Amino acid sequence: MLEKARYQEIALDIAHAIMMGEYHEGVKIHGRSTLAGRYNVSPETIRRAIAVLQTVGVVVVSQGVGITVTSKAMAEKFVKSFDQKGEIQVFVEDLKKLMDQRREIDLKIESHLNKFLGYTDRLVSRWMDVGEIEIGKSSPAIGKTLRDLKVRECTGTTIVAVVRNGLEQFSPDASLVLQAEDVLLVAGSAEGQQKLRAMLK
Repeated sequence: MLEKARYQEIALDIAHAIMMGEYHEGVKIHGRSTLAGRYNVSPETIRRAIAVLQTVGVVVVSQGVGITVTSKAMAEKFVKSFDQKGEIQVFVEDLKKLMDQRREIDLKIESHLNKFLGYTDRLVSRWMDVGEIEIGKSSPAIGKTLRDLKVRECTGTTIVAVVRNGLEQFSPDASLVLQAEDVLLVAGSAEGQQKLRAMLK
């Protein structure tokens, strides 16, 4: 909570004393010098405190008479207004904390989002890198099934389709037996595709 200025604290304390009956309406309050000694502040600070109370109708200052209490009701209103001000200040401080927390959460979300985008970029680029590999007439893969070749385990690539006699078989079954001149559509890194080419020579 934000600290009140010293003269505000003194004005609040005097108003509270009036509200509690220490000073009654029509009664003169101690002079400024006495109040300055009581609160251990300068007369100027007391003048500012009394000016606040006079502005809100709690006391009146008369030349030659001094400081006189004019309204207990206004003193109560003044004290309550400060209580409300304190509540508002607490609310503002809580709001600031929540905004700071939200900024931290926003930064975390942005960080996670960037990581996720980086991951998806790598994933998409991996699957968009599709090459064609033809089974040669003397390839050791002839007569073997896709399961036999263990393509993914050995190269990290995936055979997404087999083209045979101009017809495409997407997501071919692992039991498919390869034939000469089959064309494999292979998704994966360039390095993985190169390993597969070497296996199928």
